[in-house]
Amino acid sequence: MLFRRFPAPALHDPRRSPLAPDELYAVRGAARAVSRAAQAGDVEGRTARFADLRAVLAEVRRRRGDHPLLWELEADFTSDPAAAADLYRRAETAAADAGLPTLSVRLSLARLLLKELGCPGKARAVLLACSEELPAATDKQAAAWEQLLAACERHLDTKRP
Repeated sequence: MLFRRFPAPALHDPRRSPLAPDELYAVRGAARAVSRAAQAGDVEGRTARFADLRAVLAEVRRRRGDHPLLWELEADFTSDPAAAADLYRRAETAAADAGLPTLSVRLSLARLLLKELGCPGKARAVLLACSEELPAATDKQAAAWEQLLAACERHLDTKRP
């Protein structure tokens, strides 16, 4: 019988963050800087800090690959709704291609489509596309999904004659 002196190495879990501790620290710091500038109403500072965040995310992508978390995070801080929607779609595709959950990305995309881009039909389609993930959702995610779907349907109902 063979005994291992050390535990077997953990298998790579693609759902885990692709960031090493130093990268996580850099990303968090850059994201906080964007938030602080935005809260202070410093438009130029926010733009500069967002450029810093994008540079950090690009470096992590170069090192670690195309992880959906990185696209989602960039979208979260993108001020242009159309550009943010494109980044969320990129995160959605990357997650689906990797066999990862898409719920958080699709919730963010649906919220953006509904509230900022005025596209309740597209938002509804995004929500329905992730409905099979609801059994594994947190209570907060499930509630957000239900509220967004109801809002989409209300908007669609008001547009019908």
